[in-house]
Parts: sequence; structure tokens; C-alpha cells
Amino acid sequence: MEEIILDDLFKIYLGSIDSYNSKICQTINDKYTIIDKSMLAVYLYIKILEDRNEKDQIAVDTLTNYLLKQIIYGETGNLALEITDKTQLDFYNEVINELVIEKFEYKNRILEKLKYNYQVVEDSPYKDLLVFCEKVAELAILDKMAKRGNEEAKSYLIEQTQKILEMSIEKSDEFYPEKSEILQNIQRNALNQTQYGQLLQVVLNLKDVYRYSNLTTVIHENVLAHQYTMAVTGIIFSQYLNQELGENIDIYQVVIKSLFHDFGEYKGNEIVTQVKNYNEDTKKMFKMMEEADEKDLEEKIGKNLFQVITSAMEQQEGYILELLDKMIAIMKLWIEVEYMGNQTYIKSICSIFQSRFKRFKKVEKIDSLKNKEFYLDLVRYCYIYVKEHLLEYNPTLLLQYFTKQEQEEMRREIAEIREDKTKFLI
Repeated sequence: MEEIILDDLFKIYLGSIDSYNSKICQTINDKYTIIDKSMLAVYLYIKILEDRNEKDQIAVDTLTNYLLKQIIYGETGNLALEITDKTQLDFYNEVINELVIEKFEYKNRILEKLKYNYQVVEDSPYKDLLVFCEKVAELAILDKMAKRGNEEAKSYLIEQTQKILEMSIEKSDEFYPEKSEILQNIQRNALNQTQYGQLLQVVLNLKDVYRYSNLTTVIHENVLAHQYTMAVTGIIFSQYLNQELGENIDIYQVVIKSLFHDFGEYKGNEIVTQVKNYNEDTKKMFKMMEEADEKDLEEKIGKNLFQVITSAMEQQEGYILELLDKMIAIMKLWIEVEYMGNQTYIKSICSIFQSRFKRFKKVEKIDSLKNKEFYLDLVRYCYIYVKEHLLEYNPTLLLQYFTKQEQEEMRREIAEIREDKTKFLI
């Protein structure tokens, strides 16, 4: 069972990679993707929900379905077209909804246990809020492009700003105060001085911080893309745990923990695990660095979101996040080498140290999780699968990075933990 789910997780990870390509404003932009804009919209949406402490099921379903929908761009490209004839908008949306459902059915055919449980959310204030947040997100992207010297983006920014300022805010609108406040600040050119604007700037920074320092990678994975992958994977995996294994995982908590868990890297401090965890002194030192960076965030994004960051790894939802985070980091090695043909990345198998996995033993202390053996087996299967395949992938190339003795030691390690799983976390 664990091997089947592992295979499904690989496919979902690949799906998120495929989808992170479709550009917005293509005639003037070669950097920002439709998912970048969607992620900015999601953070703004969550900021409003958290500040209002308003997280009913419709609000959560709107968020999770919106995040899942982004993965369809790997098959369709950008669907966020601007329909000139507004009388045709309902018809266009109907066609898009049918297309998206069809694409998810297509993607689900190759998954054994995990599934994309996407549903069309009918019109609601939350859906309208996300549409509004998308428009604000696009302005933030255009503003960033203009500040970096893109002259074409400047005129487009003026045009799009005028369009959003012409939006009418109905008094009956459930989210009228937030929308109105944001629009007023856009009009005064003061959005970046508010927590809404500063949150968007932090997220745009994460777009420019690359995991693994972009070292010899074919797939350039920034922190924003990683947090998107974590959120989508967390939704699908948590739904399976609840429906099939009888767990009681709070999916909203998994989502926001996934979306905020690496926010402390927004200044560009992508801390390499091997250095951070070198010994007790380095752990203490880097913890202080992270805390200093995170503290600056409290003023920028507000206390509610700051608490999400500092408590990301706590409780059962934090454990699920940490489990998936580590598994995806392992999968990255196999995807780079096997799927992308990046054979130089094979040297990175030396970075998979068993000591990193010791913290997963804390599942024994999480009474709310029922299937503790399952989680430990899943990450062990992932470790074995990736390391074993990389060792056998190209024996000649392997000698460029590892001695024969080192290779034999790694093979003995794999054989040992395959035979006796208790030794995996020693």
C-alpha cells in the first residue's frame, strides 16, 4: 500500500512541476507564471480570512478547489482570458468548468489511491473575493516588473490599475470593507505601505529565492513553487488519510502550514540543511537567524499569519507537512536524474542522511494520529526507492562521485533497512 501511494505522490509532484510554466502577460513577461499570480491571490485571500477569523467550510472548499485547479495548467495553459463581450461570460465559464473536470478525470486515471477531488464551487462571496484578489495580485506582479526596468509593463500597469479602480463594490458584498480599503490604497498609490501590500511583496521575494541555491538543477524550483506543491500535495494526501484511514486531519491547517512554512526565507536566506544541522552549535546559530528574519515578518504581514509560520510544524497537521516536505525533497533527486536526465545531480544522494529522519519518530507522541506505522513506512519506502534507484542508475557515472567502498556501504544500508525497518530511524 505504501509503495502505491508513493507512486501516486511522485505523479502529483510531477503534475505540479508541469503546471508551473504557463505565463501571464506573455508579450511583456518571461518570468512570472499564472501560478505565481494565483499564489499571490491565495495569500491575500487567507490574510483576509485570518484577520476576520472567518473559516467556514465554503471558504475552505473555495480555497482548496482553487489551489487544485492550478495544476490543470500543465495540460491547458492559461485559462484566465478576459472576455470582451460580458454577455458571453457565463457561457465561457460553463465551458471552462467542463474542461477542467474533464482534465482532472484524465489525470486521475493514472492514480491508484490518491485522487484530485476537484469540484466546481458555485458562485459565492468567497469565489468573488478570490477573483478580486487575482486582480490585485496581477497589479503587484506588474509593479514588480516595472520597478525592474520593464518599460512595457509600466503602461500596462497603468491600464490595469484603471480597470480595477473602476470596479463597483456593492454594499451587500460580504467582503466590502477589505475590498474597499484595498482599492482606496491602490488609488492613493499606498498599497505597499499596508500589510496587504507588504504581504504581496514578501511572496514576490519568495518567487526569487531558489531552493538548493539552484545548484546544477534542471528544474529551477523557487520557494513559492515549492509551497504551492506542498499545499496541493497536502490537500490530496490529507483527504486520503481522512477518507480511507479514518484520520481527522484539518485540511485547512495543512494548507496554511504548507503555504507559510518557508516564509522565513523571504530575505534570500535559503539555509542548506547540511550546514544548519551540522552540530548543536550550528542548529542554535541558524535558529537565531531564522527567528530574526521571521520577527521582521510580524510587522509586515500581521500577528495572525506570523503565528502560522512559527507553529507550522506543530500538532498532527505539522507532522503531515514535515513528512511530505521531506519526501518531496527526496523525490527531487530522482526526478532530476531520471525524468530530466540531469545525471550530475546523482551526487546529491550523499545528502540523504538517515539522521534527518529521526524526528519522524515523534509520531509516537502524537496521540491524535491513528496510523503511526503507516507514516514511518511511507517515508522509509521513499528513502529506499530513491536511493536504491540512484545507486543503480549509472554505475560508471557513480564512480565520478563515490568510491566503490562508499557505494557498497550505501547498498548495505539499503539492504539493512529493507530487512529491518526499525533500523531506518536509528
